Amino acid sequence: MNTEVAKEVTILICGLGLIGASLAKTIKKNTSHTVLGWNRTSSVTDKALRDGVIDQGGELEQLIPRADITIINFYPQAIVPFIQEHEHLFKKDSIVTDSCGIKSMICDRMAGEHDYYFIGAHPMAGREVGGYDNSLDNLFDNASFICTPYEDTPRNKVDALVGLAQDMGFARTVVTTPRHHDEMIAFTSQIAHVLACSYVLSPLAPGHAGYSAGSYRDVSRVARINADMWADLFIDNKNALVDEIDDLVSNLMKFKYNIVNEDAQALKELMNKANKIKEEIG
Repeated sequence: MNTEVAKEVTILICGLGLIGASLAKTIKKNTSHTVLGWNRTSSVTDKALRDGVIDQGGELEQLIPRADITIINFYPQAIVPFIQEHEHLFKKDSIVTDSCGIKSMICDRMAGEHDYYFIGAHPMAGREVGGYDNSLDNLFDNASFICTPYEDTPRNKVDALVGLAQDMGFARTVVTTPRHHDEMIAFTSQIAHVLACSYVLSPLAPGHAGYSAGSYRDVSRVARINADMWADLFIDNKNALVDEIDDLVSNLMKFKYNIVNEDAQALKELMNKANKIKEEIG
């Protein structure tokens, strides 16, 4: 049992949008930790306080020094500048983490010695809608929590963050490197959004009603996307994502070639291979 998370700690949630507020709600629901909250728009912080989502709001100068764990929930490009601007305020030996969907760009910039410990993290959940009002206390049910510590990060600090995720009710916790995280996320998440957006850009998409069922719904669902956020995520993970796009285009071209050439046997082999892989990996 991780002793650092067995005790009650103070957690500061910076950014009370969909992910930040859902983290706060989940911590309040499933643990006895104290939750502090801050949002750039103070009216959101005030609402979170009235709703009991956080225990206390206020100014960063008063909140940051109290936090044993600070979780920063901003768009990718805003995370490191925020930490650097306020790093003199973080409690010595405290944990500073984030919830961003890419890790290498952030972890590379945060490398080095600090009075606190930065550990990249990614609570893997989301919705097609964002903002505080769409946050949920069960958003992370059955979800994975991934953290990407540095090689020299003390084990007890990693255990503390993993333990918090387990206390919150995440179904699975994974500890890996930032680069492996980004490679896997390019495959499991980002390429799916690229595919869905490409799919609904078809000129036939507006006329789908009456002709569509589960296949259309499943493939197109994640085309409902926050373009501002995902554009940053795609570009910040461009190497891994471009590799996945190349693989996808290559496989699509195999289908196209065999359809054009009316090679039913080759098409069957492609589909049987894909079916076998899906059965094996789930």
